[in-house]
Amino acid sequence: MYLLGFLMYVLVCGAIAWPLAKVFTRSAKAPWARWVVAGILVPVVFLLPLADEIVGYFQFERLCEEAKDVKIYGTIPVGEDLYTAEGKWRLEMPGEDVRRLQRVLDTYLRQERSTAREVPAAIPIRRYEAKVYDAQSGRLLAEWQWYGTSGGWLSQNLAASGDKILVRLQCMPENFRQVEPTVLRFTKSSEATK
Repeated sequence: MYLLGFLMYVLVCGAIAWPLAKVFTRSAKAPWARWVVAGILVPVVFLLPLADEIVGYFQFERLCEEAKDVKIYGTIPVGEDLYTAEGKWRLEMPGEDVRRLQRVLDTYLRQERSTAREVPAAIPIRRYEAKVYDAQSGRLLAEWQWYGTSGGWLSQNLAASGDKILVRLQCMPENFRQVEPTVLRFTKSSEATK
């Protein structure tokens, strides 16, 4: 099915390129000039609908590379209210009371997420920011950015729902899920009182 669609697209590109080649070679004396110009125009016409997607891909990947890490500015020592005695993060353990642990977590951390801001680019790219603060002092402990896009014109108008032609849907730092256990570092009860 995709092959048939691709072949149809190539034929349409050829059908567009041939009249354009006729216009460009109207005054040419050589009979093969129209074929050469058409051969050059077919790839141009083929890539034209993807131009914004191609440029946007490189812009999106550059932004994602810049935002690949979470910036950690500080930590808070916590004990066994969020960790086991062995130092395992309780929120990742099955059978734990997640609601209670989330309330405890909220006494330590306050999180803010910004609304999307448009980034100037060939395709629509939205930038989001997240910040984690110490709930008691208001000190910034961590921050990160992530990006999302709906792709170029072709992705927005012709791709199946949720599909992208070249550009991925979003990029986030790999370690953003580990921010809470990183910022709230485990300290045994005896060490915390010293």
